[in-house]
Amino acid sequence: MLGVAVLLLAVSFWEWFGITWAVSDEYGDRTEQSTVNAWQASTAWSVAVLLGVAAALLWNLRGVATASRWSRPAALTLVVLGVVLTTWQWLSVYSVGGTFSNEIEVISELRPLDDSTKPEEQIGYISRDDLFSLHLPGYSADVRPGLYIALFLLVLELVLMLSAFLPRIPLRRESARTG
Repeated sequence: MLGVAVLLLAVSFWEWFGITWAVSDEYGDRTEQSTVNAWQASTAWSVAVLLGVAAALLWNLRGVATASRWSRPAALTLVVLGVVLTTWQWLSVYSVGGTFSNEIEVISELRPLDDSTKPEEQIGYISRDDLFSLHLPGYSADVRPGLYIALFLLVLELVLMLSAFLPRIPLRRESARTG
């Protein structure tokens, strides 16, 4: 269980959300991108990672006599909350209805131009907790692989915890010797 939590923590530093845009200037045509990890992108994703790690730690307290009663249900609750928070934030990225409202959102995110800020930095600016999916020619904002891997790890942690409650079925060799 701790291995899954360590992997989850490591994946939280990969890219979870990003923006890619096309640039055509005196240097030629190219694409640039701006990406953020779970800690930079969303409070809900940050909390979900912490809940997943805390759930694994609580799960390992089950051998302690005073914690054995409450550690497993608490760990299950934490990992379920982590899955729910991750999924909720992921679905809210797609809930800004329609392209027109997304275009207005993109324009409203641009900061005022000054000497220190380039237009490319404004186009790729990602505002924490204000994530939206938008796909236009030369511009794409969406979730990245880190989110999918982390959600898989949270669900794997949940499945491993739930499998501990299944009855133990003896293998054939063991049952043949005893029977």
